[in-house]
Amino acid sequence: MALYINSASAYHAELDFKTLIPDANMRRRMSYVVKMGVGTAMDCIRKVSVDRIDAIITATGLGCLADSEKFLKSIQDSNEQLLNPTPFIQSTFNTIGGQVALLSKSHCYNMTYAHRFSSFESALLDALMMAEDGEAENILVGTADEKTPTQLKIMERLGAFRNGNTPDEGSFFFMLSSTPAAECLGVLEGLYLGGQNLDGEFDITINADKCYHTASAAAMFRGVEEIRSGAKRVLVVNDDYKVALKCM
Repeated sequence: MALYINSASAYHAELDFKTLIPDANMRRRMSYVVKMGVGTAMDCIRKVSVDRIDAIITATGLGCLADSEKFLKSIQDSNEQLLNPTPFIQSTFNTIGGQVALLSKSHCYNMTYAHRFSSFESALLDALMMAEDGEAENILVGTADEKTPTQLKIMERLGAFRNGNTPDEGSFFFMLSSTPAAECLGVLEGLYLGGQNLDGEFDITINADKCYHTASAAAMFRGVEEIRSGAKRVLVVNDDYKVALKCM
């Protein structure tokens, strides 16, 4: 079943977090990646008029990495005694989805996928299945991943960033719906396995980078921009999956 892409947002430094996250105390408690993800999600919601959000599905490769590092460091520094629970609470993978639900007042299905380089595609598959089963009409799907100095050091020792590969980070959210809105940007035609042969021609093929686990969401966002610029069909390719997009 195809879904309409009624809005799309990418994290950038100019996002007005004071407007998107009005509660100053909530903003202050948020870590960098949580603020990045929640701000991008709320910007995506703000761009389109929907009666309600039926599902919030997020994807991440490594989750709230900096908070996880803080928690592990506190275990070491305190010799496993009297730990501050805040870094642990904020390091869980579903933190972003939970905060988005609170801010948008959405009492709905809320799921987070952490399947390494297939995380975003797993979230898309869930959204497509929910729409096909008639369980959801407006589905917010998005990603958030961050990079940290500790991660960089570890990955360099493992040889992951050789041959010119460099780490990156980002957050992208899409409002997918079973019916088009006036602001509709294009159509998610389908999600396919990497080895499948697809019918028809594609104007543009975009290969997802491996600079971070959910970089395929960045490739899909670029695909949506290509559709808006006049492309009829765009194919986003990950090693394991293909995402087909088309114009209205």
